[in-house]
Amino acid sequence: MAFLKNVYHALSNTRDMKEPEVYKAFQEKSPVITELTRLKESGDPAIDQKKVEDHLKLFTIGHAGEKSVFFELQNAMLPMVILHDVYIQYKGYEAQLDFVIITHKFILVLEVKKMFGNIHVTEKGDFQRVITNKNRIVNKEGIYSPVNQVERHVGILQNLLTDEGIIKRFPVKYAVTFANSKTILTMAKKAPKKIQQCVIRHDQIKPFIKRELEQDSPSFLLDKEVYRIADAVLKFSAEKPFNREPYQRKGSPAPTDLPEENEVLSEEKTHLKTALLAFRHERATEVNTNPALIIPDDVLHQLVKKKPVTIKELAAVQGIDFEQVEQFGADITGIIQTAVDTRLSPPSTDEAIQEDPVHKASRDQTRDQRIDTLRNALMSFRTTRAKELNAKAYYIFTNKTMEAILLKAPKTMEELLEVEGIGPKKAEEFGQEILAIVRESRGS
Repeated sequence: MAFLKNVYHALSNTRDMKEPEVYKAFQEKSPVITELTRLKESGDPAIDQKKVEDHLKLFTIGHAGEKSVFFELQNAMLPMVILHDVYIQYKGYEAQLDFVIITHKFILVLEVKKMFGNIHVTEKGDFQRVITNKNRIVNKEGIYSPVNQVERHVGILQNLLTDEGIIKRFPVKYAVTFANSKTILTMAKKAPKKIQQCVIRHDQIKPFIKRELEQDSPSFLLDKEVYRIADAVLKFSAEKPFNREPYQRKGSPAPTDLPEENEVLSEEKTHLKTALLAFRHERATEVNTNPALIIPDDVLHQLVKKKPVTIKELAAVQGIDFEQVEQFGADITGIIQTAVDTRLSPPSTDEAIQEDPVHKASRDQTRDQRIDTLRNALMSFRTTRAKELNAKAYYIFTNKTMEAILLKAPKTMEELLEVEGIGPKKAEEFGQEILAIVRESRGS
């Protein structure tokens, strides 16, 4: 009956929807929890059981939080379509959306957090977890801003739906809810307005959505258009594959007996560290936060040491958490891949025969400096154009695309169009400026 009801709504020019309808339901048995439980019960000595147990606890707590939020949404008695646990991949980016809620006036991406302790938001918009004991603060620590995380998710979803022609001017909003009933949420009086408006407790979800529905909107969709968006989100939603690799025990790295190779790696690491620091600084500037909150120094050291070029390898790096992989994975691996590729690119046969070590070192250093200069110029251009257009930096081009530009160094519009992430529209809008920057970096 529910299926026939949805078909009827989809074909009708009406707004008959009066209550929540579930398009993708909450799963009592989470696939991730199932896989982690399987690892825990396997007794496999090659598995880091401590890490498995820690993550199993975290995912179980998070799953319980999402269940309580799902209950609130189901019983909100508001016209909306609910999709839980939506995982999408688009143009090299991926996003795990806890809830996607579609109404006649807007789409809402709802991020759920369930954590121990109280939450305080400072005047600068930094999030702090505060642990108390008998009304006395015993620990206070900064946590990564869930608002930054959900903003990125919104950007990916909005780009997907816009590029696919599903929406044009339809608003995509976001909110963050803390699902622990014992968590006290406090904010500084001068905390950023956008955070005050979008960070809520789970028992405030219904009033929040109701207030948003009462606001004016550039669109007021029919039921069939709401279902069309829901169908599109469902179409692009996939089951996120479980990755066992982060739970494998790591052996000691094999020592090398080649001092010449160590010397080359040292140069490569210096170049890679510079690129990662530039990326970290840019992302921190975009979200107005401390660079160490984007990639901590100890994690950056591990990235330079391990040089992961796939998401699986990145997830296995000590100190990298799931949120960092989700938010920055494609960017980080793209930067590292570029550094590795440029280092491995061999000279021509004649150069290889004639070039002595001194000239080779000089050539490599010059190439690395040129790449760093070009990267900084592209970042500066992207930041400037994003501000002019009042858009996110990744709208101009993503970090993955930027690394591809560094690798290919296109000279013509035809070569630029071969770069992943540069289509006719991007080429028309930004192509000549990008080519000019590349030419200038070559000194031509």
